[in-house]
Amino acid sequence: MLIDRTPVLPEEWETLKPKLSVEVPEELLRLALTHPSAVGEGIERTLYSNQRLEFLGDTILGAVAAAHLFGEHAEWPEGLLTQRKSALVQKVTLARVARRLELGKYLILGRGEFHAGGAARDSILSDALEAILAAIFLSGGLEAAQIFFGRWFQEELNAGGEPVPVKNRLQELSQANALGTPSYSTGLGEGSEASKPSQRRYASRVLLQGQEWGVGSGASKKEAESSAAQAALERVQVHLEEQARLQEAVEAPEALPEAQAKAEPDLRPGL
Repeated sequence: MLIDRTPVLPEEWETLKPKLSVEVPEELLRLALTHPSAVGEGIERTLYSNQRLEFLGDTILGAVAAAHLFGEHAEWPEGLLTQRKSALVQKVTLARVARRLELGKYLILGRGEFHAGGAARDSILSDALEAILAAIFLSGGLEAAQIFFGRWFQEELNAGGEPVPVKNRLQELSQANALGTPSYSTGLGEGSEASKPSQRRYASRVLLQGQEWGVGSGASKKEAESSAAQAALERVQVHLEEQARLQEAVEAPEALPEAQAKAEPDLRPGL
């Protein structure tokens, strides 16, 4: 049974609907915005949260992004197409687009997740955006999904031919999740001091709040730092996903006394 801890008023739905490329049934829209923390475990979580829509939306997003890049950039090789698609569908990009849509204020969250600031968390926002895209696809087909993508991802599509540098992506993700600004420790790799310049290898470490999050190497300082940043980015993404899963497990409604679950106050500011 769905436990609505952050009630969305009818007039609030009306401010979201014009942002979509097709009319989405309210029940489907509500499902797309319902985080797993707002429902029970097992079959309830499957039926009444946006997890299944997120799965579908992830596939639709990948297909729409790939088709757009393929059609718009006939001169791009496969490698560049792959890089650009990866940049478009990564969680930090989806969270940025979700904020543009103001999805955070429409999310239906569990009590703990709401108070923990879940409406601003990249992982939750990106999942909700994928679920919204799935709802649009189910309501209006692939064309509606393409229109939505073209409208709301325009800023990312106009960013230029080259993918967003991995160091920039890491900094944006780490700062958005209170992990601080990355710092790099870079120098010649072991055994490279006596090598010819063309044979030298550099090693780099990425630190976040004084802790090492990634290491890398390359033929230049820039290449080594990019390699380290990529390793750190992947580790941060895994860390955030694990934190989100732990949060969901701790905040499952059945973990609260039944009386408390039934007596939740309105948690929206000003309601």
